[in-house]
Amino acid sequence: MRLTIQIVGAVLLVSTSYVSVERIAEAKNETAAGGSVFRLDEKRARELAAFGSLRSWLVSVGESGLSDRLERLRENGEVWVAPRLGPERWAVFVDTLSLVRRIYVRRAALLDPRTHLYPTPHPDVPESYQKAFASVSLAGALRHEVAHRDGITTEGGAYEVEIAWYEGLRQSAPIQSMTENDRRVWEWALESAILSARKASATAAAG
Repeated sequence: MRLTIQIVGAVLLVSTSYVSVERIAEAKNETAAGGSVFRLDEKRARELAAFGSLRSWLVSVGESGLSDRLERLRENGEVWVAPRLGPERWAVFVDTLSLVRRIYVRRAALLDPRTHLYPTPHPDVPESYQKAFASVSLAGALRHEVAHRDGITTEGGAYEVEIAWYEGLRQSAPIQSMTENDRRVWEWALESAILSARKASATAAAG
């Protein structure tokens, strides 16, 4: 009986220690994303609807695989919303001690991608071009963070995945089958996203 009590006590001690470490990891994880974060679930109707719109757009351009992957991650509690994430980021993957692993998307970027990308008016860029560039950029940023989540640790490697995704999208049947005017809009948006990703990759490498 004494031995059993000692074993049970040891198990409880280890279990309590693990829970404590996990809670500390969770707090550090959330702090890294700016704090005040929340899980993207059915309790957050507005944010979930915006996420659904993004997924629908992905399906419309032939990216149902990425759409489904994002939904699985969300259902598993790995996609969170970060209201205080800085305006320089669309999203970020944070891994704390391999205990808490989450993709955070900036709330403002999720709800209004165009305003996130163009916080000040740009009358020189038509609205349709702005919206296309914003949609592509949000999706590309999430593809980037999924790459980190899947084990790519360097920014350069994740940007390679992101750029390859843009390139594949540019050659996809849904884009190529658009009317000439619509295709011009999306090709400009994709080229702009590629240039932005290359610039960000070079900055990361230099830093």
